[in-house]
Amino acid sequence: MRLTRLILLSTALTGLLPVAHAQTTDTAPVDEDSRTYRDTDIVVTAQKRSERLNDVAEAVTAFTSETREIIGITDLADMAQFTPGLSYNAGSDRVFLRGIGRQTNTAGSDPGVATYIDGIYDSATASVAGSDFFVDRVEILRGPQGTLYGRNSIGGAINAISKRPARELSIEGRATIANYDAYSIQGAVSGPVADGLRVKLGGSWFDQNKGYFRNVAGGRSEGGVTEGYYLEGQVELDLGPQATLWLKATTTRADQRPRAVNSDTPWDYAPYPSGALTPASQFGFLFPGYQALGSATANPGVDNIREFSADTEARARTRGTFSVQGQLDVELEPFDIRILGGYRETRYDSLADLDGSSMVAYNFPLAPGAVCGFVPGCTPLAVNPSQTFGYVEDRSFGSAEINFLSKGDGPLNWLAGLYYYGEILDQESHFGTPNQPQMKAPANGPANPTGDSVFAGTNLETASYAAFGQLDWDVTSTVRLTGGLRYSIDEKRAIENLRAICLGCATGLTADQLGSLTPALDITSTIAAFAPADGVVSATTIDPVTGRARRVLDDSWNSFSGTAGVQWRPSADSLVYASYSRGYKSGGFNAGGITASPRTGSEHVNAYQVGVKQGFGRVQLNVAGYYYDYRGLQIPLSIPTPSINLTGFFNLERAKSWGTEVEASWQPVDGLQLLLNYAYADSKITSCCYFDGADPAATAPGAQPSGPVVGTRRFQSLDGQELPFQPRHKISANANYTFDLGPGAVTLSASYSWRDKMWASVFNRSYYRVPTSESVDLRLLWTGEGDRYRVIFFAKNLFDTTSYDNIGGLPGSSVASPYTLPLTPGYLANRSIGVEAPRTYGVQLSFKI
Repeated sequence: MRLTRLILLSTALTGLLPVAHAQTTDTAPVDEDSRTYRDTDIVVTAQKRSERLNDVAEAVTAFTSETREIIGITDLADMAQFTPGLSYNAGSDRVFLRGIGRQTNTAGSDPGVATYIDGIYDSATASVAGSDFFVDRVEILRGPQGTLYGRNSIGGAINAISKRPARELSIEGRATIANYDAYSIQGAVSGPVADGLRVKLGGSWFDQNKGYFRNVAGGRSEGGVTEGYYLEGQVELDLGPQATLWLKATTTRADQRPRAVNSDTPWDYAPYPSGALTPASQFGFLFPGYQALGSATANPGVDNIREFSADTEARARTRGTFSVQGQLDVELEPFDIRILGGYRETRYDSLADLDGSSMVAYNFPLAPGAVCGFVPGCTPLAVNPSQTFGYVEDRSFGSAEINFLSKGDGPLNWLAGLYYYGEILDQESHFGTPNQPQMKAPANGPANPTGDSVFAGTNLETASYAAFGQLDWDVTSTVRLTGGLRYSIDEKRAIENLRAICLGCATGLTADQLGSLTPALDITSTIAAFAPADGVVSATTIDPVTGRARRVLDDSWNSFSGTAGVQWRPSADSLVYASYSRGYKSGGFNAGGITASPRTGSEHVNAYQVGVKQGFGRVQLNVAGYYYDYRGLQIPLSIPTPSINLTGFFNLERAKSWGTEVEASWQPVDGLQLLLNYAYADSKITSCCYFDGADPAATAPGAQPSGPVVGTRRFQSLDGQELPFQPRHKISANANYTFDLGPGAVTLSASYSWRDKMWASVFNRSYYRVPTSESVDLRLLWTGEGDRYRVIFFAKNLFDTTSYDNIGGLPGSSVASPYTLPLTPGYLANRSIGVEAPRTYGVQLSFKI
C-alpha cells in the first residue's frame, strides 16, 4: 500500500483515531449525542487513580474488552497495530515503545517497557495479552514513567486490569472455532457468596492442531500450534465500610509447536559456515550417498516463506506456572492506603531445529593426499549433522508495593510509595549436535553427555528497591502543576557457565584430513574470558568434572528519575499539557557467555512531551509530540573472533528521537464510528565503533568503517543510524456501524493497518531492513437483547498478505572451499525473518446469564 492510498483512506475516514472503547462510569452523565467509544467515557488508572482518559495529561491508549471484540484485538501484535509508537516482535517476544525496548533476551538484561497485571510487575510480555474474556482493559502508557511505574519503564508501561468478581450472580461462556483446526472454550462464574464476599472462578481450554508453516520433509506443521489451559480464581472481600481485599490466583499450561521465523535465503553449502563448530548440514547435499528426510536439496523458503525442511520438530512447553497476587485498599483520614503484592513462578523449555535442513547423515569427503588415507582402518568421517537449540528457563519473582494517596480534596493531591521486586532465574541454552558420537567424548576434556557444541547457563538473582512520590497542585481552576521523583536501586548477582566443543574446526585436525580419526576438541579455555573486568567478582575457573568455565558477576545500579509537567484545561472538552520525564533502566550483564566485557551501564532518557486532547462534539482528537535525549542504549553486538560467533553487551553513547502521534474518532451519525491513528517517528544515533557480524569487512553499501581493524575485519561508526524497530510511519483505521434490530443489534467492523519499513539492527543496511506490513480485518457481530448473547464472524489478514516483524541471521561462509556452491550475492546467508500470521477466520459464540 503506497502512502497516497493511505492519505486517500485517511481523507475518506476524516478522523484521526483514538483506539479504545472503555467502560462507562455511573458517576457522571455522558451526552448521548456525542458519545464515542473512548475519551470522555473511558476510566483508566494510568496515574494510579481512577480518571477519565481525557483528563490524563499523558499519551495513553486504552483497550477495553468491548473495544477488542469490535475491532478484533486478540494479542500484543494487534495492540501494536492500533497503538502509535508500539512495536512487537512475536518471534523474540519483545516490545518497543517509541524505539525503546529490549534488544536481547539474555539473562541479566531487562525489558525497556514495563508490563503489569493489575499493577503487579510481570517480566513476561505474554501476561498483558490475556483474553478479553478475563481482562477488562489494557492501558498502554507511552513515554518513560519516571515516577509511578519506575521499574524498567524507560520506554513506557503496559498494565492489564482483570475483570473483577461481579456483585450479582453472573455466568459467562464462550466458544471459538477457526481455521487451522483451532478451537477454544472459556467459561466463568462470578458473584456474591456471602454478605461482602464475592468470588469468581474461570478457565479456558485452547487447541490449534495445524500450523502456519509446512515441513516439506514430512514432519508436522509448525507455527501457532498450541494446546493448553488457563485457570483463575478471585476473591473480593469487604473488610468493613472502609477496606477491601482482593486476591487472585492463576495457573496455566501449554504445549506448542512454535515457529514465528523462517529462512528466505539460499542455503550455505560451505563445510563450516560462519561461526560453526561442527560440519554443516547442507554441505552433505553436494555428495552422493547422503541420508535426508524428504526430497528438498535447497531451501524451500526461498520460493515460499511458509515452507521449511527440518528433521527436528520444534516444541515448547510451559509447566508449573502459578501466580498469586492481591490488593488491599484502606480508606483513612486524611489519606488512603493501597498495598499490592504478587508472586509468580514458571518453567519453560523448548527445542528447535538449528541447522535448517532435513539432512540426517553423510560422509565428509577426504582431501587428495589426506592423512587418513595412510592410516589403516581410517575412513571418511561419518557426519550426523542434525543440530538443535534447546532452551530451559526456571523463573520465580515477586513484588510488594505500598501507596499512600491523598483524598483529593483541595488544590493539592499527592501520592507516595515504597516498592520492592525480587527474582530468581535459571537459564540454560544448549546448542547441540546430539547424534555425533565424537561430541560426547572430547579428546582433551571430560565427557559431554548431551553432545552440546555450546552450553551457556546462568543463575541470576535480582533485587530492586524504590521510593517515590508525586504531587499535583491546582494553581487555578484551569491550571495544574505536577512534580514527581523516584529513587531506584537495582542489584544483580549472576553465576555463569560456558562450555564449547568443536569437531574438525582446529587447524591441522580437520575432517578432510583425518576422516574418522577427527577428534572433538574442548575449546572452552580459548574462548572464555579470564581477565578482570567490571562486574566480575571471581576468577574464571574450569570445572574438571563438567568441563564448564564458571564465573560470578555482581554489581548494583541506582538513579533518580521523575517528572515535571503543566496542564491547562481551557474548557471541559480541552486539555493542553507539557511535561519533562527522566526515565531509567538498570544496567545488566551479558550473562552466560563469559565474555571480556559482561557488564553494561544503566540507560537514561530525558523525554520532553507536549500534547492536546480536544473534543469537538462528535469528534475527539488527541495529539502528542515528543523529543528524547537517549543515553546508554544497551545492545548486543558481535565480537570479532576467529573461531566462534560471540556477542558482547555495549552501551551506545547517545541517540536522539522525536515524533508525533495522533489519535481520533468521529461519529458522523448515530451508529457509525470512524477511527484512525497515525504515528511519525525519526531518530539518529551518535556512537562509535562497533562490529557488524553480517558484514565483517565493512564493505556492504552504507557501511561506515571506523575504529580498530582486526585482520580483515573492520569496525564501523553508528553515527546517523536510526533506532531499531521504530518505523518512520504507521497508520491504522477502523470503521464500524451498528444496525439496531430492536431486540438485538448487528455490527459490521472493518480495520486496516499499515506499517512502514523499519530496521532490525543499529546497522541500517538493506539486509536488516524489515519490509512494510499491512493487513485488512473484517468482523460481523450479532448481539442479542441485553447483551446476553453474541455471535462474531471474523477474518484477520483477509487478503493473506505476507508481512514481517524482524530479520536476523549469519553471514555466508568466508572460507574458500572446492566443494562450496556459489551463493546468491549479498549478506546474511541463513537469514531468518519473522513472519506474521496468515489469513485466519472463524466464528465465536458467547453468552451471559
